[in-house]
Order: sequence, then structure tokens, then C-alpha cells
Amino acid sequence: MTAIERQSVAFASLNGIEDIAVRQGQSASLQALQRALDRLVALCAEYGGEIGNVVGGELLCLFPHPDAALNAACRMQHDVHEDPEIRTQGLSLTIGMHMGPVYRRDGHVFGDSINTAARVKAEAQPGQILMTREMSRHLHAESASLLQAYDRVRVKGKERALTLMQATWKPADLNSTSVMASMINSGYLKDLAADVLELTIGSDQRRITSSMTPVNVGRAPTCDVRVQSQSASRLHCRIDHRRGKFMLIDLSTNGTHLVRSDGSETILRREEAVLTGSGRFALGEAARHGRWTIHFATH
Repeated sequence: MTAIERQSVAFASLNGIEDIAVRQGQSASLQALQRALDRLVALCAEYGGEIGNVVGGELLCLFPHPDAALNAACRMQHDVHEDPEIRTQGLSLTIGMHMGPVYRRDGHVFGDSINTAARVKAEAQPGQILMTREMSRHLHAESASLLQAYDRVRVKGKERALTLMQATWKPADLNSTSVMASMINSGYLKDLAADVLELTIGSDQRRITSSMTPVNVGRAPTCDVRVQSQSASRLHCRIDHRRGKFMLIDLSTNGTHLVRSDGSETILRREEAVLTGSGRFALGEAARHGRWTIHFATH
């Protein structure tokens, strides 16, 4: 039996397989499970991790460094919930993480660190990444900036309560310039980089490159993208390109309604958000599929 000191343990669990089987049949649920597992296994390897075990929809990953573990976890959540190639209605992912010694015997890995990561995972809701504060203390500053205090819980096998931290991974939540600045060296955010933004308003299509920004959007004739809606301000918002990302910056009093590919909606009020993937936004009104709704796609 050999101890591997200070491994970063990520326990990931796919949820909703049974519901997919009920709605679409057993074959569809197994296909969705396999697609997701294949992606998770590939991401684990991409970030320098190894697979400790796979049982059903649960995956145990071991990483030599906590920053790599967190970046891998963010990518896993992003791909399961937002990548159209593997995303399936009803499928979600929960991840629990801890750091400590792990033991091997006869090809199997075990130890209290793995048990703790599993307990942390059990506290997570679908779409969440939780880690112990003990592990968070070993992260570099740019990775630690993704975390916020979540809860303090008592779990089986621990005399003292665990302080849990929650990681931000959704592009919609990466809105502030300060977060973008601190996360620019993160492998996860680098994967969100884009050089081309395509905008569609009705039959009008625009192709915007990074060198063409900033782009003013509003009702005024002088705007680069003109939206002749009564709900739009003369200069309603601006699209800029910073650190490899297209940013939507609201300048109005009525707000800018942003809808992403997963259907989630954010109302920006003198705020900004990263434009990733595809979606739509509207000026001062709900972003329905109307005449003045702007559809976007990044490349």
C-alpha cells in the first residue's frame, strides 16, 4: 500500500439518467450517459488527471494540483450543461472536491480524502462545484477568485464541520471586469475566447471581428448597429473585445435582456457580461424572437 501525498480529488456524479429513460427510453438514456462519460474522462486526461474509478454515472478523478482539478471541473460543468454535442434535457452534473493523501492497492484507490470528496459531492446541487476550504487554501490567486463561501456542514466520519466553497463556472456569472482580470490565466476562460462575433437582426447579418470593436448599439442613427425599437435608448449598449472575449456592456436605464443557449436569462443594468457560444439579446424588453431581437454567435 503506497500513499500518494496531496492528491486533489474530484468526485463527479451525473444526474437525471433515470428521468431520461422514462421520457425517451432506456437506449436514449444509455447513449446520453456514455456521451457525457466519454467527455468527462477526456477532460480529466486533458487537465493532467487520472481516472480512479467509474461506476454508473459517477466518476472519480485524481489531479496532482488543485488548480488543474478546478479548471477540469469547470470545463466538465460547462460541457455537460452547455455543449450541444453532449447536452441532454434533464442531464446534470454535481462535483465535490477535497485534497489529501490517497492510497493504492491492487489497482484500486481509496482513503479518507476520497470519502470526504464524496461527502462534499452529496451536498452539491445539480450544476454546482463544491470544495472544502482546506483544498481552496492551496489554489493560486486567480483560481481562488472563482470561489465564494457556501456552507458549513457536518458530514459522516468527520468530527468537525466542513466549510464548503462554491466555484463559479457559468459564463453568465463571469460578468465583472475584476473577475475577468483575475481569471485571464485560467485554462477554462481561455477556452471561451472568440475572435469573431456574428449578429443577426431580422434579415440583416453582421460579422464583427475583434479589431472592429467597440461597436455601439442603440436607436441613434450614429450607432454602428441600429435598433429602431421604442424601448431602446439612443446609445443603449456597447460591444467590446477584451482579453480575447466579446463583452456586452449595458449603458441604458431600461437594461439589456440577455438569453443564452441554455435558456437562462440575465438582465444587465449598467453591467456587462461575456458573450459566449450563441444566444440573443434585446434592448429594454424581453429577448423574444421578435423584429428587434439581436441573435449572436461567437467563433
